[in-house]
Amino acid sequence: MAARASSHHGYNYDRGVVNGGADAGIEFVREAAEDTGLREVNGWGPETGLLEVSGGSHAGNVGPSGERGTRFIPGRRVHLHPLEPIAAHSHSTFAVVPPWLKQVWRDPEATGTE
Repeated sequence: MAARASSHHGYNYDRGVVNGGADAGIEFVREAAEDTGLREVNGWGPETGLLEVSGGSHAGNVGPSGERGTRFIPGRRVHLHPLEPIAAHSHSTFAVVPPWLKQVWRDPEATGTE
């Protein structure tokens, strides 16, 4: 299995400066980092069972950094709810674009988070 986490305007596996292109939504910088092997292609890497969210941010990564910051939540405390029933009947307005209206909802390989 593979995993990645959303981070600003792109997706990342590990935490690090090489993700700057993906985070800023600059495709040619992201692609250059991937072409040179500095970051995982499209932010995908081996599943770790972890999701780390950077302090003061929503940016995440799933790579094993060895750190467990103040926002670490053990997997057994994360409860996932299917969004399909909500998406099918939602006519509400949201402060941000809901997941079911994003390209990644239809294409898990999408590179942007818009």
